[in-house]
Amino acid sequence: MFKEIKTIPLATFMSRLGHEPVRRCGDKLWYKSPLRQEYTPSFKVEITLNCWYDFGVGRGGNIIDLAAEMYQSTDLRYLMRCIADRCPVPSVQTVASSFAPRHSTPSFENIRVVPLESHALVAYLQERGIPPEISKAHCQQIHYCCRGKRYYAVAFANESGGQEIRNRYFKGCISPKDISIRRIRDGPSAECAVFEGFIDYMSALTLGIIGADAIILNSVSNVNKAIPHLRDYIAIRCYLDNDVAGNTALAQLTEQLGIKVIDRSTLYSGCNDLNEYLTTKNTNNPNLQL
Repeated sequence: MFKEIKTIPLATFMSRLGHEPVRRCGDKLWYKSPLRQEYTPSFKVEITLNCWYDFGVGRGGNIIDLAAEMYQSTDLRYLMRCIADRCPVPSVQTVASSFAPRHSTPSFENIRVVPLESHALVAYLQERGIPPEISKAHCQQIHYCCRGKRYYAVAFANESGGQEIRNRYFKGCISPKDISIRRIRDGPSAECAVFEGFIDYMSALTLGIIGADAIILNSVSNVNKAIPHLRDYIAIRCYLDNDVAGNTALAQLTEQLGIKVIDRSTLYSGCNDLNEYLTTKNTNNPNLQL
């Protein structure tokens, strides 16, 4: 069983989670870390050894070690299922299901969601270019325990009751994972904007470039979940990342929904995403219009 899990290429696992390499140097792939927010890639995958190392946090290992970091759990049975869900391997799902329940620390415990008031969290979002009036209107603050330690983070709810969570040191999700839908009115709307993450969504609100419904994928792997909700719109404006994962998601949407899918990533060409544009460019760019 462990041998089968370890044969899964880390690059494949990363891709299934929506992370694509920024560059390749020989047998080494460099990514922006899936464990935290960063602009300069410092997460290395060695293809030959099938191992990873995150220089920002000083940790690395095999695919199980990576899953433990990403899903914040030490429960081997749970981690195996998470990996098998993304990268099916013969007999892994069956073997993982056959494990007897074990007493281990749950991924997240003592979860409490309150209004966003923490000065540190508000300051973190301000560093990302998001003003307090927007962050407080669209996000909450979540407190939780993990591995016996207490943490708090910015929280953004999805349609299944899960939470996307962020702070300066951690980027993750309290399951279940799903898309988030934000509507501007109770009735139908003709247009919808699509974003990969909620930071980009709030960046668009900050820039004043959307006045329509919005769907936040929370991962490019959620594209298929978004498609049924997008079919009735006349125009679908996509503010996806300028990378392989973003281009792949755009292609999937276009294939399913046709010419009403409009690529808006050219508005921030030269930047990886809309938030990078917000934090590094002149926000008064007259070209940024609906």
